[in-house]
Amino acid sequence: MIAMRYRIALPADYPMEIIERRIAERGHLTDGLLGLGLKAYLYSRAGEDGAAVNAYAPFYLWRTSEGMRDFLSGPGFAALCASFGRPAVESAFAWFGQWRGDVAEARYALVERLPMAASAGMDVLKAAQEGWRGGEDVLAVAAAFDPASWTLVRLSLSRRMREPAGGGVSEFYRVGRVSLG
Repeated sequence: MIAMRYRIALPADYPMEIIERRIAERGHLTDGLLGLGLKAYLYSRAGEDGAAVNAYAPFYLWRTSEGMRDFLSGPGFAALCASFGRPAVESAFAWFGQWRGDVAEARYALVERLPMAASAGMDVLKAAQEGWRGGEDVLAVAAAFDPASWTLVRLSLSRRMREPAGGGVSEFYRVGRVSLG
């Protein structure tokens, strides 16, 4: 599985209703998308729910690299680029990605980027993530690593805001929609 995300920072006065409408009108287009495991349509409003800026920041879990490749070279991503410019796309190898049947009820997301200590073996780091699953309000979790920066990337989707683990960069988002492949 491959974790993928991009984050489009928007001006402070950007009407975020445009993003919410975009998600509502176009979100269904990724339902059943070949190679997709899960797509969380994430966005933030500056000053709300711990967010520093307005942003649109979808997070994907791809079952296949072909699905990711086809999406990035397809019409949906081209339309996003036409509206906002081509964003930098981050990807990471997922150790796991799990979601419950009621994942569509998720309202909040936490994305964490944590440094991976060079002294710790990958097997130790992976095992430590296996124990990180959250509580009963958590509807989806993923843990991945980016070998370009040796960063751990974690996602949790939940009904309520979660507290970050600390030690890295945490981003808080609202969940506009969840699509499953």
